[in-house]
Amino acid sequence: MTTPFASPALSRAPGAPVLKASGLTKTHDGDPLFTDVNLIVNAGERIGLVGPNGAGKSTLLRILAGRDRPDRGTVSYGPRDRVGYRDADIPDTETTVGAFLDAGLGEIAGIAARMRVLEHAMADSGGTHDAEDTDNTERPENTEDVLAEYAAAQDRFEVLGGWEAQARSEEVRDRLGLADLDPSRRLGQTSGGQQARLMLARLLLEQPSVLLLDEPTNHLDAAGVSWLGDYLVRYRGVVVVVTHDRAFLDRLVHRVVELDVLTDQAEVYEGGYTAYRLEKRRRRARLLADWEAQEKHHRRLSADIERTANQALRTELTTHNDRMRRYAKKVAKKAKARERRLRREMTSASWIERPEERPPLVLDFAGSTPPDQVVLTAQALVGDRGNGPLWQEFSALVRGGERVVVSGENGTGKSTLLALLAGELSPLRGQATLGVRAGVLPQVHDQLPLRMPVLDYLRRRIPLYEEDAERLLDSYLFDEDQIRRPLGTLSAGEIRRLLLACLVNGGQQLLLLDEPTNYLDFDSLDVLDDALAGFGGTVVAVSHDERFTENFRPTQHWRLLRTARGPATWQVSTSSAS
Repeated sequence: MTTPFASPALSRAPGAPVLKASGLTKTHDGDPLFTDVNLIVNAGERIGLVGPNGAGKSTLLRILAGRDRPDRGTVSYGPRDRVGYRDADIPDTETTVGAFLDAGLGEIAGIAARMRVLEHAMADSGGTHDAEDTDNTERPENTEDVLAEYAAAQDRFEVLGGWEAQARSEEVRDRLGLADLDPSRRLGQTSGGQQARLMLARLLLEQPSVLLLDEPTNHLDAAGVSWLGDYLVRYRGVVVVVTHDRAFLDRLVHRVVELDVLTDQAEVYEGGYTAYRLEKRRRRARLLADWEAQEKHHRRLSADIERTANQALRTELTTHNDRMRRYAKKVAKKAKARERRLRREMTSASWIERPEERPPLVLDFAGSTPPDQVVLTAQALVGDRGNGPLWQEFSALVRGGERVVVSGENGTGKSTLLALLAGELSPLRGQATLGVRAGVLPQVHDQLPLRMPVLDYLRRRIPLYEEDAERLLDSYLFDEDQIRRPLGTLSAGEIRRLLLACLVNGGQQLLLLDEPTNYLDFDSLDVLDDALAGFGGTVVAVSHDERFTENFRPTQHWRLLRTARGPATWQVSTSSAS
């Protein structure tokens, strides 16, 4: 395994400031996303950016990358720092895969191409070249000139770390599942998952001093996630990552920055995911205890002030003793002073407002199947995507209540399998039979009617009166404005919540879930884990999420294994879920 190439920008002394964000504030449709976010990231630090869906994590990342502007605040870097950010869309669909990735090596790729031309020139005795050589770069005719130019190019190539960069390029392509992708294929001819991995690969090859990554583990298989984690741990630059993968975050980051939707502020926690969750619970418990102590003090002081004032008033009204009346007035005056002091305390910066709590997402999958009922069968099933079989014949039987996890490398056909089981695609050969109603959670959202309002989409999926649909969406944390907006205005995590709402209320006895953890925030992931554990039906889930798979406790594991040639093979194992 190669070590990430140390460009000059990456060779910063540990602890030197690289990124500084001051007072960043951003609103969306008049509502605050975040307010006065301050962040300093030092050389070599790896930061996790987390928060509920819709908190503005991707927006903040775009602001840090210079792709979006804050309403207020500034972002600054060192003069030698380069910022790398993965755009949502491929910039030029006509570019070839090979050219797109080679461009990530910058000058090194150009020198390597020139060296190949010179090597051909040295091999050609008469200065001619093969018909297959389509490089338009001019060839020197003089042998001495060729040798001199080649020596100079090789020196420059080695100074830039060309051999290490080429080894790194091969490793990145291989580990991100791109090694078998035809370099001459145009980017517009690749799938959405391939494009996401291509853009991630290009970013890693560019070696920026600051890597800004938005959900980098999406569209990676388990091996790819593991490799990416190792690579980023060894990366010498700054890494700021938005991810839903709990295990990935735990192993990677030094600090977690949470965007709190209740306060619109950023909270900083030391350590990874586990440390962040523990400290967050401690801080909330401490805040709640401080607030309760403050309220107890407030009630006691208010009661004492009221009692003293009332007693002084009674004395003043009932006594005829001038000395006692004067004393009562002094007591009443002191009570008024204490009341003013209490009001000042309540408006001071140190006064603790009642701690708010974000309403929890509620998932309660209905439906159940007896354990002896056959829920689905696959008989000699073979799927394809138009270029031949994806895998060898697959047969399986699933009974009621079982939990099945499907894993395998990218491109082996996991999503295709789910579509075949659901009846959304026709197999090349074989048969899939469902014994119960099935609901599907797709991995990607590109087939959704993005112009349709959220409320209309839910009612199209589930027959509900408008008022009932509004109440249901409210329980899934959609506010009154959001339900009237088009689907295309929602974040990926919010769309995921909407699809889960449709699935939960559809009454299916079999759930076919394709990467169910993608885009969900951590609170929602915990709820999903618990909801699936309590579901009386059957679940088949494609997942690369290590923590989800542990909590899922599968009774069957279907593994797709890539072969050197030909379709993938299947490995089916069973285990007890107890």
